Amino acid sequence: MKTPLVMILAAAPFLTGCVATERGTAMGSSMVAPAGGEKGGLVYNPVKPPSARLPSELLPRLLIGRITDESNGGEYHGPMGHRLELPWAEAVHDALDTELARVGWPTTRASDLAGATLKAVVTKFTASWGVGFFVKVNSEVHIALILLDASGQKVWDGEIVGQGVGVAGGGGMPANGIRQAVAAAFNDAIPRLGAELERERPWDKLPGAKTQTAPAVASGASAPIIPGWSDIDLVPAPRARKKGHAVVIGIERYRAKLPPADFAAGDAALVAKYATAVLGYPEENVALLSNDTATKSDFEKYFDKWLPNRVEKDDEVFVYFSGHGSPNPATGDAYVVPYDGDPTFLSETGYPLTRLYAALAKLPTKNVTVVLDSCFSGAGGRSVLAKGARPLVTVKTDKTTAGITVIAASSAEQVSNSYAEKGHGLFTYFFLKGLKEKGANMRAAFDYSKPEVWKTARKENNADQEPQWREGR
Repeated sequence: MKTPLVMILAAAPFLTGCVATERGTAMGSSMVAPAGGEKGGLVYNPVKPPSARLPSELLPRLLIGRITDESNGGEYHGPMGHRLELPWAEAVHDALDTELARVGWPTTRASDLAGATLKAVVTKFTASWGVGFFVKVNSEVHIALILLDASGQKVWDGEIVGQGVGVAGGGGMPANGIRQAVAAAFNDAIPRLGAELERERPWDKLPGAKTQTAPAVASGASAPIIPGWSDIDLVPAPRARKKGHAVVIGIERYRAKLPPADFAAGDAALVAKYATAVLGYPEENVALLSNDTATKSDFEKYFDKWLPNRVEKDDEVFVYFSGHGSPNPATGDAYVVPYDGDPTFLSETGYPLTRLYAALAKLPTKNVTVVLDSCFSGAGGRSVLAKGARPLVTVKTDKTTAGITVIAASSAEQVSNSYAEKGHGLFTYFFLKGLKEKGANMRAAFDYSKPEVWKTARKENNADQEPQWREGR
C-alpha cells in the first residue's frame, strides 16, 4: 500500500513588529475591516493555463483539512500602519481546490475518504508604501511547502513566492491599496505551485517510492487501484482524435455559503480528461470551469461566445455540469447554480436550463449532449432552495430542445447522491465507468450506468435515484 501523503503549506516566516524602512516607520496600527468585496478581495482568479500537468493517474487523492491563519495581520512598512483582517483561510482553501485540480492533483473534502491530507497555514505577508496620494503599494507572499510521510517525518520542502502591486488612495488610508497588492501577490504565488511540484516531484521522495510514469491503460484493462482512488481514476489511453468541443463544469464550494456538492470539482477535472482520452476531443477544445472560475459570467462567456465562435457543422458538443441545481418555486423552472449564485435571488444569479438549451440550439451542429450530475427538487443532495421555500417543487425539466440529448443523474423529484466510497458523484462514477468500458458511446455508457446507479442508491443511501435519457424532438 502506498504511504499516505500529508502536505502542509505555510507562508515563510519573517520578523514582526514596528519596522523602519527608507520610506518611513510603521506607526501604531489600526484594524481596518475589508470594505466589502468578495472575500475581502482575496479571490483566486487564474487567467492562464496551468504551469504544469502532474501525473495525476498515480497521485493519491488529497483530503483538504482545516486552513489556519497565523499571520497576525501581516507586516506593514510605511509612514502609517494599517492592519487588515483578510480571510486567508477561505481564500487559500478555494485556491488549493482550484489550482490543484488544474494541475492534475485531485482533492476532496469528504471526511471519510482515505488518502492524504493537505493543510495550509498562512503565517506572514508584507506590504510597503510611501508618503503621498495614489502611491504604489508593494506586497510579497512567501509560501513554504512541506511534505510529511505517514509517520510525520519531513521528506521534502519547497517554496513559492508571489509579488503584487496596488495603488493607495492617499490621505492616510491605504487599506484598499494594501488589499489590492496582497491579493495580487496571492494570485502570483499560487500558479507557481504546479511548476514547483513538477520540478521537485515530491511524491518520489516518499519512503519506498518508485519513479512514477503515468501508464497508458487500455479500455477495459484491469489496473491496480491506488489507496484513495477508484477504478475510473486511471484514465484510459487516448483514442483517435475527432472534432468536438466540451464545456465541463464542477462546483463543489459556493460563494454564498451553500452546502458543498461533494466531489463535484474533482469529478469535473476527471470528466475533462475523459473528454480528451475517450471522446477524443483535442485538449484545446475542452474548457474546464471549477469553483470560483465557474461564475455566471463564465457560463455566459463559454455558452454565448466561446462555443459559437468555435463549433462548426457536424462537430460534437459535450456539456457536463456537476454541482447544485435549484427550482424556481413560483414557475417550476430549473436552474443550475453558478459559483456566485444565490437561490434566494435565483432569477438574477442562477443560470436557467432553458437558457442553456437555447444557446446550444443556436450552434450549427445538432450533435449536442448535456450531462447533469445535479438535481432540482430542492429536497437535498445536489440541489438547494431559497430560504423559506418548501422542498419538492414540481420542476419542469422534461422539455428538451431539438438536436440536444440530456442525460440527467436523477428524475425531477429525486435527489442526486454522492458515492463516498469511490470519491465521486454516484452517477458520474458509473457513467465514466461505462465510458471506460464501452468507449465513446454515450447511450451504451448510460445504459450501463442506469441500473447500477439505481441499485447502489438504494443500497448505500436508502434512496431512489434513476438516471434519465431525454432526446429533443
